[in-house]
Amino acid sequence: MIEQDLGSGLPPDPLEERLRNALRARADSVDVHALRPPAPPTGQARLFRLPALHPVRRTAVALLVVAAAVIGVLFVAMHEVREPPVRPANRPSVSPTPNATDAVPVPPASGGVTASLNP
Repeated sequence: MIEQDLGSGLPPDPLEERLRNALRARADSVDVHALRPPAPPTGQARLFRLPALHPVRRTAVALLVVAAAVIGVLFVAMHEVREPPVRPANRPSVSPTPNATDAVPVPPASGGVTASLNP
């Protein structure tokens, strides 16, 4: 017979009683001879397995990967177009130092005023 629900103290529902009887009959019908030994897995093992995605998510992931690839190609292309800065053609040459006489300009004579270095 079926045990009553210990928590409530009420008799079991007829539907619940039928379900319990069906499950008990199924469990009693299975014995050791009905069980089969475990079979080895078949098919090829995959090294990289992605979880199954919803088709919309799978499309979104594919579009994101393509967009990232395009951005990467554009980034590399933009950096390859730049040319290196232009270097000076030649180093400037150093000219010799001017003479002391060339360094002091001589003022032109004007109106009878002469300049003298000695007072």
